[in-house]
Amino acid sequence: MVDFLKQSRKFVILIVLYFNSIPHVHPLNIGVQDTDTSIVLSKDCSRKCESEFCTVPPLLRYGKYCGLLYSGCPGEKPCDGLDSCCMQHDACVQSKNNDYLSSECSQNFLKCMSQFKNAKGRTFKGSKCKVEDVVEVITIVMEAALFAGRYLHKP
Repeated sequence: MVDFLKQSRKFVILIVLYFNSIPHVHPLNIGVQDTDTSIVLSKDCSRKCESEFCTVPPLLRYGKYCGLLYSGCPGEKPCDGLDSCCMQHDACVQSKNNDYLSSECSQNFLKCMSQFKNAKGRTFKGSKCKVEDVVEVITIVMEAALFAGRYLHKP
């Protein structure tokens, strides 16, 4: 799995750069089909705790707030501590005019996830994901965002 994640780093950087260059993000249905289950990547809000595609960066869905173009609806409480880290990151990015390459937001997010993992935080009831997998996937995406932010001279 580690090799797959390392190989996907370039892909993640391209996704981060692409979505940061769009002034307003509109729903995107990528049309991926897995037997009878349709996978949709869109900017909709979530009201339920999910745990899907735990090791696939562009499709990850964890809790209500963790995942690319995935966030909880206004007023929704996070599913657990890790989901809370994602919620805080979403709020930080929003406060920075939707700057997904903000080094401050990315660094705070990495610190929050590390603290949750080191404290042996548990996933929400019914989760199919392991904390370690979700943290590893998100860390790779955030490191790519930090790299892209440095390349583009973002604070």
